Amino acid sequence: MIGGENKIMSQFIKNFFTKKEVDHTLKLYLWVVVFVVGFSLMAISFIQPTYILLVDLLVIIMVVLVEYPRLGLYGMILFYPFLNWQLVRGSINVPYVDILASLTLLALIIRHAIRFFYSDKQDNKKTRYELPGLLMALVFFAVCALSVLNNQELVPAFKYLLRPIVFFYLMFVLIPSNLINSKQIFKTALHLFLISGLFVAISGFLSVILSQGPSWFVYRAVPFSFAGFNPIGGNHNAIAEILIVIIPLTLILYLLSTKIKQRGWYVLAILFMTLVLLLTFSRSGWLVLLVELLILYIMRYKYKFNRYVIVAIIFLLVLVPVLTYFTAWHQVDWIKSSNSNRLLLTSLSFSHFLDHPIIGNGLNTFQSLVGRTFIYTVEFGDPLESHGFVQKLLTETGILGFLSFVGLLIYLGSKYLKGYAKAKFLTNKRIITCLMMVFVGLVLFELFSTSYFVANMWLPIGVGLAGVKLYSE
Repeated sequence: MIGGENKIMSQFIKNFFTKKEVDHTLKLYLWVVVFVVGFSLMAISFIQPTYILLVDLLVIIMVVLVEYPRLGLYGMILFYPFLNWQLVRGSINVPYVDILASLTLLALIIRHAIRFFYSDKQDNKKTRYELPGLLMALVFFAVCALSVLNNQELVPAFKYLLRPIVFFYLMFVLIPSNLINSKQIFKTALHLFLISGLFVAISGFLSVILSQGPSWFVYRAVPFSFAGFNPIGGNHNAIAEILIVIIPLTLILYLLSTKIKQRGWYVLAILFMTLVLLLTFSRSGWLVLLVELLILYIMRYKYKFNRYVIVAIIFLLVLVPVLTYFTAWHQVDWIKSSNSNRLLLTSLSFSHFLDHPIIGNGLNTFQSLVGRTFIYTVEFGDPLESHGFVQKLLTETGILGFLSFVGLLIYLGSKYLKGYAKAKFLTNKRIITCLMMVFVGLVLFELFSTSYFVANMWLPIGVGLAGVKLYSE
C-alpha cells in the first residue's frame, strides 16, 4: 500500500513538471516556495534577517498580484490620498502608493508574459490593451527628455524623467484602464474611493472640532495628525484635492443604487464631504466645486434653467454667509502673504521661460531657479514648487512641453465627450457627466496646485477613462 502511494506520488511529480496541460499557477506557487525557503537558508548567514524577510514578503506580494492584479489597483485607490506616507532611505523618499503601483505594473507584465508563452496563440491575439493617449504621452516624454539637455545636473534630471514624468502615465493611467473591465469592478473601485474620501473628510473635520482656540469657527479644516503622523500632509489643499474627486464619484454610486436607504447614506456622505470641503477655505477647492456644479447643472438640465431658479436661490442663501466669512478670512496677514508668494512665483516662472522658450530650462529646475532669485529668498525664504502646472511646464520644458502636455489633456478630455455622445441611456450619460466633473475639476485644481504628476491627479483620471469606456458601450 505504501509502495503504491509512493509510486503514485512520484508519477504525480513527474507529470507536474512534464505535462503541457499543467496548471502554471500552481507551478508558479511551487517555485515561489522553493525560492523563499532557498533564499532564506542561503542568505541568513550574511544578510540581516530583516532584509531577508523583506525580500520574502515582496516575493509573496508579487505572486499574489500576478494572480490577482486587481488587488494592487484596489490598494492604490485606498491609499492614493496618503502621499505623505513614504518609504524614506537617505535622499530617497517614495510614497507607498507609488511602490504598490510599481509592483502592480510588474505583476501585470509577468502575468502577460506567462500568458504569452503558455496560452493558445489565438487567445493572445484576442488580448486587447488599453493605451489611452499613448501617442500624445510619448510626444510629451520626448520633449521632456530633450529638455534634459539644458539641465546642469544630468543624473537628477534623468531620475525625474523616469519618475515621476513617465511614471504617472504607466502607473495611474494604464493600470486602471486595463484592469477595470467590468461595471462591477468599476463600482468596487468607486466604493474604495468613497472610503478614502471619508477618511480624509473625517480627518479634516476632527481638526476643526478639536482645535484649541477661542472658537472652532475661526479654524479651517486641515489634515488631522494621528499619533504625531499625518499621512495626508499638513496642507488644507490636500483635503480639498481629494474631496473634489470623491464627491462626484459618490454621486455615481447614488445613481447606480436602487435602494432608498443606501441612496440616503450616499447623500449624507456627499453633504458631509461638501461641508468639510467648504471648511478647508481652499480657494481652488471652492472654485472647482462651483465649476463641477455648473457642469452637472448644464449637462443635466441643458436649457431648462428657468425651471430651477428656486434651486439657485436656495444655493445662494446657503453660500452667501460662508462666502462672507471666506472674504473675512482672507484679510489675515499670512493669507495675503500666500497670495503675494503665488504672484511672485508666477512672475519668475515666465521670466525664466523667456530664457529658454522652446525646450525650457530642464526638468526639475523650477525650485533651484527660484532659489537663485534674490528678491524671492529675501521676501519668502526657501523656494517653493510652482503652484500650477502652467508655470512648471513653461519654465522646465518650454512651449513644446507645455503644448504636448495640454495636447494629452485635450485628447483625454475628448474621450469623455465622445463617451457622453455615444452613451445610449440617460443614467449612463449622467455617470459620464460625473466623470467629466472629476476630470475638469482636477485639471482646474492643478492650475493652482503642485500635484501634476502624482496619484492624486492621475489615478482618478485613469479610473474615469475606464468608466467612460464601460458606460458608453
